Amino acid sequence: MQETTYRVDLLKKYLKGTIHPDNHIELKKLFEEYPDLFDLVHRLEDPSHLQQALQEYRYFHSAHTVHHKEQTLQNILHRIEEGPKQGVRSGTYRALLRYTAAASILAILSMGIWYLLSRPNLNPDLQALKEAEKLSPGSNRATLLAADGSVIELNASQSGIVIGDQITYNDGSLLLKDIQEETVQLTLSTPKGGQYHVTLPDGSKVWLNADSRLKYPNRFTAPLREVELDGEAYFEVTSNPKQPFIVKTPNEQVEVLGTHFNINSYRNEEASKVALLEGKVRVVADNRQSSTLHPGQQTFFSNNQMAIQNINAEESIAWKNGEFTFNNESLGSAMRQVARWYDIEIEVDPSLKQLALWGSVSRLDNFDKVLKIIKMTDDNIKIRIEGRRVKIMR
Repeated sequence: MQETTYRVDLLKKYLKGTIHPDNHIELKKLFEEYPDLFDLVHRLEDPSHLQQALQEYRYFHSAHTVHHKEQTLQNILHRIEEGPKQGVRSGTYRALLRYTAAASILAILSMGIWYLLSRPNLNPDLQALKEAEKLSPGSNRATLLAADGSVIELNASQSGIVIGDQITYNDGSLLLKDIQEETVQLTLSTPKGGQYHVTLPDGSKVWLNADSRLKYPNRFTAPLREVELDGEAYFEVTSNPKQPFIVKTPNEQVEVLGTHFNINSYRNEEASKVALLEGKVRVVADNRQSSTLHPGQQTFFSNNQMAIQNINAEESIAWKNGEFTFNNESLGSAMRQVARWYDIEIEVDPSLKQLALWGSVSRLDNFDKVLKIIKMTDDNIKIRIEGRRVKIMR
């Protein structure tokens, strides 16, 4: 109890502005040991939060508060509600705010600081899960690079666009009209934490995963229907034997007549993969190796070598169906997928990168559900989260 009282005194001095973590070792250690305490104290420097704390203090303790204390709190509350008066410098107001915060230390203690200082620290993994609950999943987000060089932010309440004589959203609402008569290139881009869908001029459909780019013409007039992909996308190509469909990526070229397939070709991945669900495709690597795929197969191109693998093709498009499916997936690879979708940074200890991960989680869930799968795989794994940075270690 004596130690807790000492720490409360430190907080009083900090709120008065007489000490600071930069010049007081004990205060710095206190905030490092109790980061949630640091957040709570800083919230009280915001007038609206301090006002709320004082109001709650009055509500819960009015029956036990003597008249002069209640009057003091009333005066403090009145000052905060008034805000900075005209002609008063902002520095003066901040000093007043610190003074009122110090004067209301009883309210602060009653709202939880005493509890924070008196309890043992939370289990670090429980803290990580609590922080992970704040990390929301991605959504429908994308931009369209138009022929004139302008960048259009696409409507997040829509899921895709349709390319024709004009460009519309999936529900038919107009995005762009009077597209140029000549053939021009358009680029659909999704950021980390984004996904979007496009119906191409020939009726072919493409679903774009997070952190991906698809370049395509506003009309297919050449002998070949050519598009360029950097990232991941699922294609449902309209059949036209007289005009083959070609997808170019940084690592390979996929030649199609009419089929359903998924391409995963991120520049920061160790391998590039083309998975076939329906029809037939021919994959030509940049080193001229080639393979023809049948449904349930995928090419795996890594270290300048191409291999054909038999797969559960539905798992390759789990992302398109709103799921993460990890079937003996390495932790390193799985976390790169997750990082792109949640728009976060994930650092995996090198000794854990090849750990096999099993499980499935909805892409609509917050990040804590992903962490629970990791913990079920190996309960000895330690997780730390600071803002949007995640560290996974032993």
